[in-house]
Amino acid sequence: MLAAISPESAAFGSLAIYLALIAAAAYAGGSSITFLSLGHRRMQVLLSLTGGVMLGVGLLHLLPHAYLELSRKIDITMAWVLAGFFLMFLLERAFHGHAHHATDGSHGCGHDHHHDHSHAQPLPASSSRSGPWAWCGAFAGLALHSLADGAALAASVGADGSHGGGLLAGFATFLAIVLHKPFDSGIIATLMIDAGASAGTRRRVNVLYALVVPLGAMLFLGSLRLFGGNQGAILGAALAMAAGAFICIAAADLLPEVEFHSHDRLLLTASLTIGIAIAWGITVMEQSSHSHAIHAIHASGPAEHGP
Repeated sequence: MLAAISPESAAFGSLAIYLALIAAAAYAGGSSITFLSLGHRRMQVLLSLTGGVMLGVGLLHLLPHAYLELSRKIDITMAWVLAGFFLMFLLERAFHGHAHHATDGSHGCGHDHHHDHSHAQPLPASSSRSGPWAWCGAFAGLALHSLADGAALAASVGADGSHGGGLLAGFATFLAIVLHKPFDSGIIATLMIDAGASAGTRRRVNVLYALVVPLGAMLFLGSLRLFGGNQGAILGAALAMAAGAFICIAAADLLPEVEFHSHDRLLLTASLTIGIAIAWGITVMEQSSHSHAIHAIHASGPAEHGP
């Protein structure tokens, strides 16, 4: 008879699958001509959906788990959330990393919306002609962001796995990341094409970027060994910072599209609502799996309890 798979082993297997899927999604986003020509309306709908997922995951999933890992200390938890929010803001400000409209095949909305997009200070594709390496700034910023995503995913899977999340461990965080990565790699590919980079260079950079999230996860897991008994606090801090980063990306970069695109406001608001509903539904499913795991532990008797 096969031995039962422990929750920790199931969570580790889930992490490996998540990382493979994220790498594939990032590579597809940077190499697919179809993705690069989605069109303005479809791009905004997908961004609104992703914004809803990221906002919901940050507030409904990452933040509560961080609170539990940090011994239910709300002041410390929110301090780490604020730190994550502010660091992501600085990263966005320094590299202008998430100029997503650069991938929709247009440099404007094509409609009279009576609003100004200059608040986002985007990197228009035409400006990247200033040099063959002008795309490096976007790559650097998005790579740092992806390293943080990898750490957040590993922390989320670790926290969920320790509470009996099993195969669903970290799924909400995975969904937020895997929805976002194709857009980011599409930005890099678009800027490289506009800068005249060769197909071979674009391919190598695309592969490199696709591997950044797995690298971030491995670096985070490797660093946990250095902290010994303080792993819970490190997990909590990483989850809280990830929550702040997700909220920052959603609030500063994705959600304004719903407000400023008045011609599609109903459609984009519906997409945002669906994204939040998806995040909520995943959280409910994870809570259910946690409760089932706890009942199984109690049913197995006190001998099965850890220290």
